[in-house]
Amino acid sequence: PSSVPSSVPSSDPTLNHTDQNEQLCPIEGIQLGRWVNVTHNAPPYTPMRGEMQQKTCSDFKVDAQFQTYEWEPNAVHSTGCAFKQFTEKSYCKLMKNKTVAIVGDSTSFDHYLSLTHLLGVPQALPRAMAKDALMTSRVCGNASTLIGKRDFYLNSVNDVVRKHSPDVLVLNRGAHYVDDSTLMLHMNQTLFPQLMDWQESCRLKSKDCYLVWRTSVPGHPNCAQFTEPATSVEKMEELVRNETRYNWDKFSAQNELVLESFKRSNLTYEVMDAYHTNILRPDLHDRGDCLHTCLPNDNTYASFLHHMLLNQYDTINNMLLMDEETDR
Repeated sequence: PSSVPSSVPSSDPTLNHTDQNEQLCPIEGIQLGRWVNVTHNAPPYTPMRGEMQQKTCSDFKVDAQFQTYEWEPNAVHSTGCAFKQFTEKSYCKLMKNKTVAIVGDSTSFDHYLSLTHLLGVPQALPRAMAKDALMTSRVCGNASTLIGKRDFYLNSVNDVVRKHSPDVLVLNRGAHYVDDSTLMLHMNQTLFPQLMDWQESCRLKSKDCYLVWRTSVPGHPNCAQFTEPATSVEKMEELVRNETRYNWDKFSAQNELVLESFKRSNLTYEVMDAYHTNILRPDLHDRGDCLHTCLPNDNTYASFLHHMLLNQYDTINNMLLMDEETDR
């Protein structure tokens, strides 16, 4: 299986530096930061035909140094904490004998596709896929399961839970817009009770289950004009505010509605704040699609999930940090 390649000197030599005694950045501490330009010896992987909306980046070259941007939280410098980039080795240690299910719209399915590549088990997808497609990948030497489920409105979460009994459930909805009242009715009366039942089942089985809600990121109008990340969330929000055709201007408010409803629930959960990071990436789209991003440049959600899993399953955090020091 392939793994993320080692770096050649980058534009920021402090990126990804880890000391054995560093503590992991808390999850709420990674949402504010900047995109740093880095260069790797080679791409992390080569995209395959049929990658759904997350198509191959037009400037991708197979056998060339790979220039990209990686997220660096401000907390890395302000508090000295560590933000760990994705590696197959650490993911597999964390998820041994566990099942991760990613359920949501096409952007969530792209998260699944990114992970299959990073874990060395990509699949060539059919040219046409059902809107409710579910794919299962055995990863980490057959020691872990990864599930990707397309479900625009999260109507089949209960089916995924019952059939696959996931340890980690990553959910998102929002790109397929519905009005606020319809959204809240579904969250409060359908989804939350189902998730409560899943978490109670986990407790009865003594399973350390983990619920992650990912916030939605709007597209960027006129994205073709951008060639590098933005530095101001406010300026990007101003850009998006003028785009009403796809309701991108409503994503921010609906993110807040959903997060407030989670706070009022009795669920145990963490938030993957994709909004404040990827709204800064108007340059990450390709071929006129200003909502979806392109491979292999965007593995942001895989990186965030890996860091969140390190925080959740912290009994081996120190072992992973020490292993990385030993591997150097």
